[in-house]
Amino acid sequence: MKRRHFLLPIIILLLSACSKGLMTHEAAQKAAVKYYKMLIKGNYKGFVNGYASAENMPEDFRSQLIDATAQFMSNYDLRNLIAVSAISDSLGEDSTAFVMLQLNFSDSTSEQIGIPLILLEEGWKMNY
Repeated sequence: MKRRHFLLPIIILLLSACSKGLMTHEAAQKAAVKYYKMLIKGNYKGFVNGYASAENMPEDFRSQLIDATAQFMSNYDLRNLIAVSAISDSLGEDSTAFVMLQLNFSDSTSEQIGIPLILLEEGWKMNY
């Protein structure tokens, strides 16, 4: 019986440490980079599924959003894009984050964009 009382706090500590593992700068940055890489590789469905509200979207609206994303990206020239990296972030106490990405192009220009995120049970999702 004493052994159970000793193990219970350890198990609770381990479980809480695992759930807090996603609430890190690194995890938020990786998620933002992952979603943006989906976008530039043409995986518009994966990109839209990265929205926090994606599970609650009606299928026809989701399909329209995927089509609109594809149309927008057809007008955006990313042929000279050579790197995407996270350059900064801020984590909120309310399970939100804002990650700044830098896009580097082959002509030595760069562009910075911000990605708002929210931490859900399944991980970081874009908070649009």
